[in-house]
Amino acid sequence: MFDEEVEMKILRFVTEPHAAVSCTTWKQVLYDSLQLERRKYFMQLLGEKGKVDFSYNAVRPLGEDFEESAGYNFTFLPGGAYKMQWTRTFDAWTSQSERHVGRWMIFLGNVICETIEQPEASEREVRYAAGGFRFEIPLEDIELAAGTYYQVADGSPPAKWELAARTGNDSKDAHLCWTEGQWKHPVRTDQATTPAPVAVTRLNPDARFVDIDGDMHEVSGDIVANHPEENWAMLMKCRLRFGING
Repeated sequence: MFDEEVEMKILRFVTEPHAAVSCTTWKQVLYDSLQLERRKYFMQLLGEKGKVDFSYNAVRPLGEDFEESAGYNFTFLPGGAYKMQWTRTFDAWTSQSERHVGRWMIFLGNVICETIEQPEASEREVRYAAGGFRFEIPLEDIELAAGTYYQVADGSPPAKWELAARTGNDSKDAHLCWTEGQWKHPVRTDQATTPAPVAVTRLNPDARFVDIDGDMHEVSGDIVANHPEENWAMLMKCRLRFGING
């Protein structure tokens, strides 16, 4: 990350007409490597509207007739503050939600967000995330949303920043609740060939689910049959950690 003095020298070069004309190749290198066009778009939107709104929404299948609907609603404010609320729903009776208050800054092609500790919310309010959650949102996604709404394709895998935004866990090995191959259009090798049906994992009508580190997991049948419900999350977490299936 550049310090403020170096950054200002670079920005003066690329915006000063005579310097930019004298070395257009180097100017283009700087614009591409530092993602200055996307940064400029974000800052212009912030200046014109006094804020940048960004809503990121996704629907993902977890099994037959069972899906996750996730929404993240950001408001970036001048001076480096942001607010966000995320909501995940799984059916008519199951949902999760949390609010963020934090700070933001731009580095290269990303907006870096970090939550700030807030007072405990009342029973009638949505809870606040703990302080110190840190994640990066691509400026490209914010640009695609045009300052409002961005809907990813149905069945798309979770964005890299989603788990960290919900739990503070940015581990690349963290399990994400998404089944490879679902809701994807099949690849045709011959135009005359009938496309193969999309593979869908069948959901056990008696399935039970637990929340582990911000994601929903189906509880193994033997755990449901042999252990009390209050132990399901702990036992499933052990199985996921050590790669035991059952």
